[in-house]
Amino acid sequence: TLLEQSNEIYPRLDALGARMQNGLSELFVRYNITATVVRQGSAFCAYFMDHAPVDWHDIAENHDMERDLRYRRALIARGVYHFPLPTKQGSISAAHTE
Repeated sequence: TLLEQSNEIYPRLDALGARMQNGLSELFVRYNITATVVRQGSAFCAYFMDHAPVDWHDIAENHDMERDLRYRRALIARGVYHFPLPTKQGSISAAHTE
């Protein structure tokens, strides 16, 4: 069960989340895209702005919603499902691998 395996599963999910955050951040830098990837454990979100948001007003004022939507649609077109609405988090589960 999840409880019995929590000492293995949660550190693994956190490591996969860190890998996702670092990989996305590196890609945004490589392609000169202004974005900040925030993460808590295995949940992550890319914000197309130059800082981590502090609240919804900050997101509404600074996040490039149109770019976010294009990003998500491009992922889906390539077979990577990412909820197709701007600012929705992505999640990594125990079923995911490196």
